[in-house]
Amino acid sequence: MEVQKVGESIYFLVFIGTTGGLLLALSVVFFYIRYQKRFIQQQAEIQKAALEHKTNLISSVIQSQETERIRISKELHDHVGSSLSSLRFLVSRITQAGTDATSLKEIAEESKAGIDSIIQDVRNISHSLSPAGLELWGFHEALEEYCDKMSHLTGLTISVTDNSECILKKLLFDDALSLFRVLQELLTNTIKHASAKVVTISVNQKEGQITVKYTDDGIGMDTHNQSIAGIGTYNIESRLNMLQADYDITTAPGRGYIFIIKLRAEMLDKKTHNG
Repeated sequence: MEVQKVGESIYFLVFIGTTGGLLLALSVVFFYIRYQKRFIQQQAEIQKAALEHKTNLISSVIQSQETERIRISKELHDHVGSSLSSLRFLVSRITQAGTDATSLKEIAEESKAGIDSIIQDVRNISHSLSPAGLELWGFHEALEEYCDKMSHLTGLTISVTDNSECILKKLLFDDALSLFRVLQELLTNTIKHASAKVVTISVNQKEGQITVKYTDDGIGMDTHNQSIAGIGTYNIESRLNMLQADYDITTAPGRGYIFIIKLRAEMLDKKTHNG
């Protein structure tokens, strides 16, 4: 009788153990499937966010190009076009003036002034497309020239210092132009939104890395506010992606704005390898 009870107890314990093991195995499988499902969902969300971000970058580049085309078209129409129309009118006055020396002299002077105006307009448009100093003198000199011009126009105090022995001269022209456009965009944002008085731009080299630090003493911004990610921000990021550069932003309301660009040393080697 006792042997039968022991056998039944063993059977019961085996049943309980088997059932418990089966439930444990099922629980592990259930949680694994749930984890896998959640992981796949998270990966899909990350890929979706990355795709949306990439789409925004591409869209910002296209929109920026279209905006630039519209601006150039407007400048050609408003300035160059109107100046040429004035010249055409002056030419038509020559036949009316006949042999009157005084009238012909006035027409010649007005025509010269009109031609000078057209030359200046074309030069300004050309410089906006590709800064002449960048190719003639190099990155630092072109940046200084631009900052001096903007300082004169806006009243901002803008200082540029290069502690890298002008190492950015080694950049390929397209890379130098992209970096120039990033700083141009940052300065434009400062002028439009920051209410700043002082802007500093410094270039430094340390342990094979080049950093370009942009600082203004303006009102700063809330980095958690998604509305600040406009076309200017995407345009900056898209250009830095082309440079394979990293960047850091330090800002807060009332505490100014710091934008640090980190360039890899390989970017400087490309000129040597290609040329």
